[in-house]
Amino acid sequence: MCLIVDANVFALVFDEKAKGHDRFVPIYNWIWDGWGGRLIYGGTKYKKEIAFGRGKFLGILGELERKGRLLPILPDSRVDRVAEQTKKKVNDPDFDDEHIVALVAISKCCVVCTDDKRSFPFLMRSDLYPKGVKPPRIYQYKRHATLCCAENVVDACKEIK
Repeated sequence: MCLIVDANVFALVFDEKAKGHDRFVPIYNWIWDGWGGRLIYGGTKYKKEIAFGRGKFLGILGELERKGRLLPILPDSRVDRVAEQTKKKVNDPDFDDEHIVALVAISKCCVVCTDDKRSFPFLMRSDLYPKGVKPPRIYQYKRHATLCCAENVVDACKEIK
């Protein structure tokens, strides 16, 4: 599965000592060890959210890149442009995850790992995605481990060797 890990659960996914990590062990294992597991990331806002106060996670991104488990959506300006267009389309003060929607729209990612319940209605809005891109499924709990499967490996992730 290729997925986007929202900043609000990044520590829970990648820090094995974090309280609550057990909910995300299937994601952690899939990204580090599973066939086709990749973390999709990109855009200025996403990178700032991951880096803010969590310098140790930049090292994790580097290690994932070395292992071929990272799919950067480049250039960042591409993600930023789609995010800006999406933000203009949604006039709602609760919508602050336009960068996540943009990453899904560009990568065709099927799964977003997040605990931000405010984002769910926006992530599920099919009108925010280009034709042929479905809204992602949300991973929050261990019971969602069935999302860790080859069926959720998008073409962009298959191209990485």
